[in-house]
Amino acid sequence: MKNVNFFIIALFALFSSGFSQHSQKKWFIRIGANDINYYPINSPFKDFFQKKNNSINPLFSNIEFGYNITKNIGGGVNASLGMVDNNRWKIIDNFFVKFSPGIKFYFFPHNWLDPYLKLGAGYHYFDYQNRKLRKSGLKIYQLDKKNFFLLDGGLGMNFWIVSNFGVNVQSNYNQVIFSSKSKDYLNFWEHSIGVVYRFGGEYNPYPDKNESKKIVEIKEKENSYLPSLIEKKEEKNIEENSENKICCKKEDLDNDGILDREDLCPNKFGLKKFKGCPDTDSDNIPDHEDVCPKKYGKKENKGCPNGVFFPPILFDLGKFSLSPNSLAIIDEIYEIMIKKLPNSKFYINGYTDSYGKHSYNKILSIKRANSVFEALVYKGIDPSRMEIRKLEKSVKRNKGRLVEITIRRS
Repeated sequence: MKNVNFFIIALFALFSSGFSQHSQKKWFIRIGANDINYYPINSPFKDFFQKKNNSINPLFSNIEFGYNITKNIGGGVNASLGMVDNNRWKIIDNFFVKFSPGIKFYFFPHNWLDPYLKLGAGYHYFDYQNRKLRKSGLKIYQLDKKNFFLLDGGLGMNFWIVSNFGVNVQSNYNQVIFSSKSKDYLNFWEHSIGVVYRFGGEYNPYPDKNESKKIVEIKEKENSYLPSLIEKKEEKNIEENSENKICCKKEDLDNDGILDREDLCPNKFGLKKFKGCPDTDSDNIPDHEDVCPKKYGKKENKGCPNGVFFPPILFDLGKFSLSPNSLAIIDEIYEIMIKKLPNSKFYINGYTDSYGKHSYNKILSIKRANSVFEALVYKGIDPSRMEIRKLEKSVKRNKGRLVEITIRRS
């Protein structure tokens, strides 16, 4: 049995090193102790808890390695082995092996209480060579075989202590396929209890910067947002335009009456008071300094009608990973922070919906805000310009699962 345990521990170490870098917690491993129950003939539930019908093997006698295909469906390979007593056949301390790929159907995949249905099929080893089973009276069933094919099915439950580690219990009925004469003489129950671990964390395309992050408590959401910011694809940068000035002294490519050598925006018709740059919304703020260049706004609001509001960065249920669309929004926010608000400071507010426990949601809101913080720092924003804030209470479901960035008012 020591050799068996050593083999399983080595297998676990191999899987851990090979898959610990996979993201989004899709890979998982389950290890535990199993109990093999050879019940009386034709009575699967009779004497279910009698000690003589159960053989309990120590930790590492049952191991499963799997992958969650979707949030409700997972696949995996389960292996069980140990020394087992089969009271039905009067066999003591016989080597037992079961190897069965299978599929799981999760009922409530985002809850800490995570029940599932399991179906599988595979290989079973148990030495019945030269064995006889007394059925009743003088009737005897004889078998001379040790390798079998089986079908199994059952129910299990994960109790998640934290998001990627929990306790598992599982019970399966195993139908050994041999011949019609064998009936249920070879069938058995397998129960297990152990721990389950999901590899990896949420996907984050940006490495940690190890900068200090300020976290302050707030009770209510202060600002809303205007999604129109996404539409702004105006000037890429004034510096490039300045470098592209035409050398010719009297050239005026945009015909705005300002010679290119004096024009900050030589390719766009502009006003003299703004050195040749346009003011599309006529709010007396040139477009390259205007956060909302197509909407009339006040100077104290950076050219926006009601202040500067960035579009929200949305997240999937229970996740804090950044989607491609979120990364595109962050790129645009970075451009605004660097070019149009170079001296401003910002709050990064993380939100969740009302699903789940308050304590879990509080942690999740911080993780979401931190993902955005790290992305902006990676792109070049000074971390001292940003503060992460968490909520004391969740917001409504239709306003949750997002991060919002607002300007800090000094």
